Amino acid sequence: MALKRPRRTTQTIAYIFSAIVALSMIISLLGPILMGTPSQPTPTYPPTWTPLPTWTPTAPPASATATSPATVETPVAGPPEPLVFAVAGDNRDNDQVYLAVLDRIVQDGNAFLLHTGDMVGYGSRGQFAAFRDLMSDFSLPFYPVPGNHDANDDGTYANFIEFSGAPDTHYSFDVETVHLAVANSTSGHLSEGQLEWLDRDLAATDQPVKMVAIHYPPIDPDGSADILYSGREEFLSLMVKHEVAYVFSGHIHAYSQTEQDGTTYVITAGAGAPLYTEGHPNAFYHYVQVWVEGTRVRTEVVRIDAEG
Repeated sequence: MALKRPRRTTQTIAYIFSAIVALSMIISLLGPILMGTPSQPTPTYPPTWTPLPTWTPTAPPASATATSPATVETPVAGPPEPLVFAVAGDNRDNDQVYLAVLDRIVQDGNAFLLHTGDMVGYGSRGQFAAFRDLMSDFSLPFYPVPGNHDANDDGTYANFIEFSGAPDTHYSFDVETVHLAVANSTSGHLSEGQLEWLDRDLAATDQPVKMVAIHYPPIDPDGSADILYSGREEFLSLMVKHEVAYVFSGHIHAYSQTEQDGTTYVITAGAGAPLYTEGHPNAFYHYVQVWVEGTRVRTEVVRIDAEG
């Protein structure tokens, strides 16, 4: 009897071990259901990279076709605008015609007015004050030349300087490609001092187009003797020496133009004063319009239909 007891013990141990294995299998099957699904481990990715910038296509202009790429046109600069200015003179004693001349000058788009002299009848302070009032509505720059009628009774030009806006009886200025010198030919004479000043002034400028304005003309194509009485030959020599393109003058109440030794001489004195109809075929009211394009110059006489 003593030999059977150990076998029962062995069987008992085997049963207990089987029960433990079975219980472990049941727990492994029921654990996820009872406890919930555990979270998955976070995966490890490669290092962060920077994406390329987003490209946004640019729509072609509405004028471009679907089959051709859009083109960009570069504007081409056109030629510079020409300098256009007016030259007129000898308006004395006729405000009605002179105002018509001034109106036309403005309407024609001129940049300024060069006046060749004889703005008033006797050069008195009262007449120059009236002339200043007459010019009060004129909107363009005004460059006057002293004429023989613009002198005071004592032969000086104090009233001319005070009322006309001129800095002196002789001066010069530059505009675009033009250098324009105004000289004083008092009573038909160019003094030695005026000729020396004009020589120095023309020698000093680098402007490619040189012009001179005086009251008494050095040349009259119509053949009259009412021109510079002294200093004439010296003046003509200076024009050749300095290659002056144009000389503008007044005094002879008509219009004429001629060329001599490379210089064009223009007489424009039809802004209102009594016209010199005898011996002058172009005695009519007018002004001269000057066009400057670089170094090219042309002029056109503009007739004014007004009663004298």
